[in-house]
Amino acid sequence: MGFKTGIDPVDEQIPDGIPPGYVVLIEGFLGVGKTFFASTIAATAARAGAPVLFFAIDALADEVLEELKSHGGPADRVIVVDGFVAPGERLAKLKPTFRHRLETPDAYALVNKLAEFAGDFRGGVVVVDSLNEVLIRSPGSALDVFRAFKIFARHTDSIVVATAHTDVEEVYGVLATSVHLADVVIQIEVDPNLEEMGLYVRRMRISRARRLKVAHDWIHFEIVNGRVAEIDVKTMLKMLSKQLRELGIEVGQRR
Repeated sequence: MGFKTGIDPVDEQIPDGIPPGYVVLIEGFLGVGKTFFASTIAATAARAGAPVLFFAIDALADEVLEELKSHGGPADRVIVVDGFVAPGERLAKLKPTFRHRLETPDAYALVNKLAEFAGDFRGGVVVVDSLNEVLIRSPGSALDVFRAFKIFARHTDSIVVATAHTDVEEVYGVLATSVHLADVVIQIEVDPNLEEMGLYVRRMRISRARRLKVAHDWIHFEIVNGRVAEIDVKTMLKMLSKQLRELGIEVGQRR
């Protein structure tokens, strides 16, 4: 039995869960919900009794821990690695102290810290949120990072989940060289067609799923009460058109 993500559209497409030993990449532009997806997967695993290792690179470690708790993730199942590096010793002293930390958020430090847990971490979820700073600091190391993820996931019967902001040109280019090493790729974006209409509606799809039969269609969604809820866009547009007509506005009418 694989890992349930706690994200309904994903779990519906992968009903047996994501197999142990898999590497999952969640990619998309800034602000579309990648961290929410990653945190949901981590909290779901922790609630199920699995260990969770969370590399907090884009946010303060204590904020990440609070976010996981808000998702219902028990703190005793979660290890947070502080990768949010302060730009100076004085500011570093202002941060809460965490037992585990990255001295620098680069590929060398990330891979070595991950290796430290290989001996006693089993059947859990590792989250790296996000890869951006790591790849920018170590632009030629993407292949090594993903290979390390695959080895760790296989060795520990775990899954490794990484997020990446693909609106950063350097990151997008580097990812293109290594994305084939990810077993599952989840893409998230704002629907460009609806955005042209002034509607901010997010959509997601599983663009890659090694040895898994999934549909690769886009699924529109919104985050409601801490959960990912699927949106029926056709029904939404019909209701919107009806409301506009009631206001005397004919959709598509030109004057």
